[in-house]
Amino acid sequence: MTLERLQTVILILGMLFLYFVIMPGQIDHIENARIVPATVPTISIWIIIIAAVFQLFSTKVSVKFNPTLCLRAAIFAIFVITSITIMTRFGFEYGAPILALGVMLGIGERRLHWLFLGSTVIPISVWLLVENVLDRVLM
Repeated sequence: MTLERLQTVILILGMLFLYFVIMPGQIDHIENARIVPATVPTISIWIIIIAAVFQLFSTKVSVKFNPTLCLRAAIFAIFVITSITIMTRFGFEYGAPILALGVMLGIGERRLHWLFLGSTVIPISVWLLVENVLDRVLM
């Protein structure tokens, strides 16, 4: 089995674990909702699983191990986990701008007006909309 196929199998198993083990305990059921809260995550997970199965059985060229890319992915994962921890402890309005700025810098965005909009205006707008207009609590 090539490295790419092994990664695809791990992705499929991870998505199935997410769907059957993690998701039922994390999503509340609401009786009178027009759209059940589990709808979008369920559709997203099944799209990922179906795409991964197609990728698993399609022909491929060999994938080489790239340690630099793996290191960047690990640093990004650590950054996301740290940002989520900050959001959990101090609130969405403090953690989301840090996460947004980090993601934007990580993908190579350097234009100052986009960095400003993406790390301040958009997270604060989301917070205002969800917490004040929709009356839902963000972490």
